[in-house]
Amino acid sequence: MTFYLRADLTFVCVDTARDTDEEFDAFTDAVTDALYDLAEVDEGIIDPDITASIAERRADIFMGITADTRADASRLFLANVRAALHAAGCGTPGWPIYKPTTQVPQVRQADFAGA
Repeated sequence: MTFYLRADLTFVCVDTARDTDEEFDAFTDAVTDALYDLAEVDEGIIDPDITASIAERRADIFMGITADTRADASRLFLANVRAALHAAGCGTPGWPIYKPTTQVPQVRQADFAGA
């Protein structure tokens, strides 16, 4: 069964001198690329996507996950979101400069039409 899930994340820059719209845009592009890379090697990840508000430092991550239960899908979803954020340097000392302000994003079911 495929569950379509979404997480809404907000970020704060830990290096205010580098907190530019261009840096955040590049960061969200890197997260998107990492999600696409994960989907390329895992057929259980369906149509990952991100919408972002550059000015608000917000990103909404959407993804279909193939799993037996919604609980399993939520765990897989969050693991892949964390992997993509890590690949983009989020929360890794010495890597790029954005970290989430949402420690555990609330994951909820998203209708495909709304994703």
